[in-house]
Amino acid sequence: MKKLLLIIFITGIVFSCNDRLEDINTPDKRASEVPAEPLFANGVREMFDLMTNTDVNINVFRLYAQYWAQTTYPDESQYNMVNRFIPDNFWTNAYRDVLMDLDVARQRVEETAEALDLTEAQKNNQLAIIDVCKVYMFSILVDAFGAVPYSEALNPDILTPKYDAGVDVYNSIIETLNQAIGMMDVESLGFSQNQDIVYPEMDEDNPESVSHWKKFANTLKLRLAINISDVDQGKASVMINEALASGVFTSSEDNAAIPYKLSPPNTNPVWEDLVNSGRHDFVVSNTLIDLMDSTSDPRLSVYAAPTEDEDGNPVFIGGEYGSANAYASYSHVGTLFHQPDLEGILLDYTSIQFWLAEAAAKGIAVPLTAQEYYENGIKASLNYWQITDQAVVDAYMARPEVVYDPVLWKQKIGIQEWLSQYNKPFEGWTTWRRLDFSGFNVPEGLEESDIPRRFIFPVEEATLNPSASQAAAQMIGGDNVQSKVFWDVN
Repeated sequence: MKKLLLIIFITGIVFSCNDRLEDINTPDKRASEVPAEPLFANGVREMFDLMTNTDVNINVFRLYAQYWAQTTYPDESQYNMVNRFIPDNFWTNAYRDVLMDLDVARQRVEETAEALDLTEAQKNNQLAIIDVCKVYMFSILVDAFGAVPYSEALNPDILTPKYDAGVDVYNSIIETLNQAIGMMDVESLGFSQNQDIVYPEMDEDNPESVSHWKKFANTLKLRLAINISDVDQGKASVMINEALASGVFTSSEDNAAIPYKLSPPNTNPVWEDLVNSGRHDFVVSNTLIDLMDSTSDPRLSVYAAPTEDEDGNPVFIGGEYGSANAYASYSHVGTLFHQPDLEGILLDYTSIQFWLAEAAAKGIAVPLTAQEYYENGIKASLNYWQITDQAVVDAYMARPEVVYDPVLWKQKIGIQEWLSQYNKPFEGWTTWRRLDFSGFNVPEGLEESDIPRRFIFPVEEATLNPSASQAAAQMIGGDNVQSKVFWDVN
């Protein structure tokens, strides 16, 4: 009885002290109190990891782009998306780990700018940089799924958000991107050096990061323009020339890349899958090796490691795409990709050259010809992979299979852009979908139409958000891999 009275007494004291009630019931580590900069840094890191890794539970784009083949378990290169819930995991990582962190970071910038004595210019720069990253991630989601939650996404009060049509999302993020570019003041600061992992500030007197982020934004604008160029060439033309006038990447030094570290937990996810895991799940595919070997492509020795023929001579042999392959019998992934500090990359200077070649080939007014941009793209790719011997470069450029042909421009540009995207596999898959070049292999027992044009919607969406996902399926012509995203019209 005494214990019961004591509990009642203590409880009465606690609830009678109204001035302490709020403090006692406030968690010490509320997410809303996390500063903006670490949230931004984490969101960006998650974005790079998502697009870089080769975990078959999340990112299968090295397989969908047919750069790699599998060894023991070829399900993913046979386009089984369901067993490992691959679309679910990619979707969740994009929304929860990337976009939510960026969205909350944006809110915190708004809330804390005054307390942190940020100038209006620095506040706007931070907001603009966050918006650019959100635009990138939403564009990837559209390009992967076709239709996605956007206008009602990231709202904790809406548990079953509607899906927006891909074209509507693109129209909105293009507007957001234009606003972000207009907000950036390259004479002012952005995020602090230790929190901007892509373009860290040099010092307060040399705020280079914002000018780099502006180039990133304009390069992203160019990417979106090329993607929509087959459905709205007029708008694409305006966007391309606006991006060029405002300033895109002018060399590989501008690339949107992050330097991974030599030791965990900040190593490149590809190293984690190829080396640290102790597994041997991948070899380089015959799709890639057969083409590169036939043209004496000097990048082959970077992309792949030779194996030995029966006489012990070094040769490149690609694993059969879509089948199980003995790891010891085929060319392994190049040694460069076994390095823990290999950089992760989202957008690069090389891609710009091929995008502009495509624009010129379509009749869009740009400064150079399609052939000039095409040749610039090949040279930029070779240079990026440290292939600088002029005789080697000239010999490759002179090969009949490589020389530009204005009649076969989709095949020529498509193949060379695809080859250049080896370390950006999502873009390699996108290049194949947009330009429809020939050369991909069809796994045994499948048809060419089985090669995915998109991810199916997450399996869990059918249970958790059925009405919205069903409406989205009708919107895009069916929730299957043959349905095309809005810009994939050829």
